[in-house]
Amino acid sequence: MVVAVGVLLIAAVVGGTLLKQSGEPVRSVAALCAQLDQAKNLDNALTSLDPTTLAPQVHALKASAPVSPKEIETQVSTLSEFVGSLLQEVDAAAPADRRKVLADSLARREAEIDGITAAGQAVQDWAAQNCNLDLGDSSSSVTP
Repeated sequence: MVVAVGVLLIAAVVGGTLLKQSGEPVRSVAALCAQLDQAKNLDNALTSLDPTTLAPQVHALKASAPVSPKEIETQVSTLSEFVGSLLQEVDAAAPADRRKVLADSLARREAEIDGITAAGQAVQDWAAQNCNLDLGDSSSSVTP
């Protein structure tokens, strides 16, 4: 009887763990490549602040962080968080002020730019090598 209860408890723990893990995103090269493909040309959309192209690309970048393989996860997350925080400020602005808010937000984050540029270059290099995907020139600055 005790053995049967022990087996049931173990089965319940294993089953619960498997069920929980099945809802988590799968980290893989293919999953990240698919998300990065949808986010390509984000630099152009960010410069133009065109909401019709910008929103889907930012969403794809945000969705790329949880599926990133461990070797590039930090850089993708850094880039995603930076772009996401910029866009929160821009989206909160009046339509006529969006460019000024972007410029001001970038100016306040000047100390972060080198780290963001390095993360962007790493993601770009990784995408070229692993996805055969050209994400653009990460050395260009984002200025409105």
